[in-house]
Formats: sequence, C-alpha cells, structure tokens
Amino acid sequence: MATRLPTRTPTRPNRPITDPRAAALIVLDRVERSKATLDAVLDDAAPMLTALSRRDRALFNQLVYGVLRRRLRLDAVVAAYANRSLEKISPLILNILRIGLFQILFMDRIPASAAVNTAVSLVRTRKASKAAGFVNALLRNALREPHRFHIPDALESPVDHIAITHAFPHWLASRWIDRMGVAETDRLCAAINTTPPITLRCNRLKNNLAELMKALSNQAETIEIVDTVPGGVNLIRPRVPIPEMKAFVDGRFAVQDGAAQLVSLLVGPRPGETVLDACAGLGGKATHLAQLMGNQGTIVAMDNVDAKLARLENEAQRLGVSIIRTRRADLNRSLPLETQPRFDRILLDAPCSGLGVLRRNPDTKWSSRQADIARLANLQARFLDHLAPLVKKNGVLVFAVCSMEPEENEGVINTFLKNHVNFAIISAHSMEEKTVLPFLGDDGFFRTAPHIDHLDGFFAARLQRTR
Repeated sequence: MATRLPTRTPTRPNRPITDPRAAALIVLDRVERSKATLDAVLDDAAPMLTALSRRDRALFNQLVYGVLRRRLRLDAVVAAYANRSLEKISPLILNILRIGLFQILFMDRIPASAAVNTAVSLVRTRKASKAAGFVNALLRNALREPHRFHIPDALESPVDHIAITHAFPHWLASRWIDRMGVAETDRLCAAINTTPPITLRCNRLKNNLAELMKALSNQAETIEIVDTVPGGVNLIRPRVPIPEMKAFVDGRFAVQDGAAQLVSLLVGPRPGETVLDACAGLGGKATHLAQLMGNQGTIVAMDNVDAKLARLENEAQRLGVSIIRTRRADLNRSLPLETQPRFDRILLDAPCSGLGVLRRNPDTKWSSRQADIARLANLQARFLDHLAPLVKKNGVLVFAVCSMEPEENEGVINTFLKNHVNFAIISAHSMEEKTVLPFLGDDGFFRTAPHIDHLDGFFAARLQRTR
C-alpha cells in the first residue's frame, strides 16, 4: 500500500470549466503547491470537470498525467531556452510552459501553433499578461531551434541520460542503475511512462467473466481479458466514466490492478475462515478476499482513518459483500492480545514508498525522497511485529507492498524471520493457488514489474506460523 497522504486537499471554489487546458493548469498548480496527492486533488476538483465534454476530459487527463510523467524532461527543455533560471520562473508560468511543451513534444494530434497560442491565452486569462511575451518566445524558439536542447550522452553520464530521457529523479535513476544496470532501468522507466489500462476485477458474487464481458461490450474501445489474472479485465479508452457504467453501479466489478488481485490469491482464503486485512484502506483487497471466500466467514478490515472505513463499507455494499466488519486501529502500537481474536489468515498490505505504482501515480515521482524508503521499511517491520501474535498456529501471514525496493521487500521479511523463528516462508510446491506460481522466485517471494509483467510493481511474501 503506497503512502499517499494527505488523502484530502482543502476544498476550493470549483466552478465548472469548459477549457481542458485551464482545468489541467489548475490541477497541476494545486498538486505542486499543496502536499496533497493527485488523487486527492482530482477528487476535490471533480465539480470543476463536470462541464468538460468526453473528448475534452480525455485531453485534460492526457495533459495532467503527461506533464507529471514528463516533468523533469519538460523542465530541462525550459532551462535550455529560458533567459532565467527555473527558480525565477513562477510555478504558474512554469506549469503553462510544461503544458505547452508537452503538447509540442509528445502529442501528435495537436498542431504546434495551437499549443503555443493556447499557452499564451492561459497566461492572459490568469492575469499574468506580462509573462505572455516570455511564454510565446520560449515555445516558438523551442520549435525553431530544437538543437539547443540535448539529452546527456548515455555512455558519459548514464544517470543523467536516464533521468532526462524518461523524466525520473536523479536519485531514483541512480539507485535503479546500481541495482539493475542501465539497460533494464531504461526498460523499466519506459514502461512506467506508458499509460496503463484500467484493470477491472470481475465480481464473481454477482456474475461470471463471460457475463461481465457482455455487459461491458459497448463501454470502451477495447476490452480484453488479462490472461495471467483470473477474472481480470483491461478496459482501454472507456466511452463512459466508470462510476456511470451500469455494471459498476450494479456491483459487477471493481477497479483493481492485476498485481493487487494476485496478492489476494496469494493469501488464498477459504470459505468460513476468519481473515484480517490489517491495512484495508478503501477495501480493494478486503472485498476481493470476501469474493474468494464465497462471502462465507469473517473478514475484519482494519485501518486508522474513519473516512476510508466508511468508503470501504459503501464499496462492500455495492459489491454484495456482507462478511466484512470494519475496525479502526493504529498498528504503530501493539494490539491488546486479550481482546483480539486469532486469525486463520492475515494480510498486511503495508504503507510503502509506492515506487511500484508510478504508472498510475506519477506525482509520487516528485514527492518521494530516498530517505522515505528506510523510514517506511522500519514502519513495515513494526506493523509485522504487532500482527504476528494474532496469527493462529499453522495460519498464514502475507506481507505485501507496491514497491520493488529491497529494503521494503526481502529486507523487511528477512529481519522478521530472524526475530520470529516460529514463522517460515511457504514454499511454492505447497501453494494452493497455482496462478501465482509464475510470479514466485526461487527465494519464495512474489514479485511483479511493469516492464516484465505489464502489471504494477508489487512484492509479497507468504509466511506460515509453524508453532
């Protein structure tokens, strides 16, 4: 579970806007000025987007996600043509330049002249007319003299080359090159910058996969079954917003990446068991666990944010799940054992850096810091320590993070196993759910990666309490 806080940003006036570029500028400006996540800003801005046509909403999404994915590259282009340092350009004007350059460099269907003219119009409508000449000149110079910007040589400076080419923080590019080498880092960064499909999970409590595919047949340009994920469906360029689809309203599917779906299969819950989802968030995995259990048994969905638990309860109701019981708890502190049940299975989808889900959360590129990784690994270890006593003998404890960083992966688990000798990794040959086997390494750990599996980057370990 990526750490994406705060979950809300202060509500601001959100009058409907008909210009997708103006709407994109507002959202990008709010993301940069606040500490809120892109998801939170988009939730807050929803009323502003109601006046956008389907086509304009698509352009808005392209601009927001595209600028955030390519921000460092766009800033490097600005620096090559500006007559001042980036620090002396106001955040508003810099975001206007990013929007203009993204259209020029990465969008084929928008004429360069239109990108320039609309950028200048944005400056004027935001009452910054003094900067109109600067914006106009910079964008036109970028068009006339493309040779002034160049990407660092891959052999002379591989970190700079990867960072500028794919727009990744230098510290992250350096870290991945040290671990994976230049070629694999290049492939990983390129995969992260692609637009991922919207992945759905068929809710087998209400329909089977064939019935869902039929219900969605006219809802998107392309609908495809995810071969590696049972019940997974990719929706590409939907024609209708997801919340407005009848199949969604009827609870026939949930939105969830394939890697996250595989984690629930790794847990492997059985009907009638008692299961704990210890960091349940909005309930994506809790409702999937309930589905795998045939809605028989008990699931305790725990989180420390009341608003998340309320949304989880609504989601469970939509999906026809009745076995989930929500509970607020803070795993930073030990749970009083005398008041706790013991569980057949526990899932800890722990707070993490979220560096495995940058395809879907490009803003995390720019909010993450290298120091976060060690801090979050310590938090994950503490959560595991507090949950271990709640596992029944022969019960299962699954640790999962949407991160591919060793400190948050095998580093956490290896430390846990040293301190808890009554737990062991469950070997692949004893795994009940065979679907997960292709994603298990020789070390018994579950891993997915965007450039290899076309899924989000997840790590998981399935542990059993032996005594």
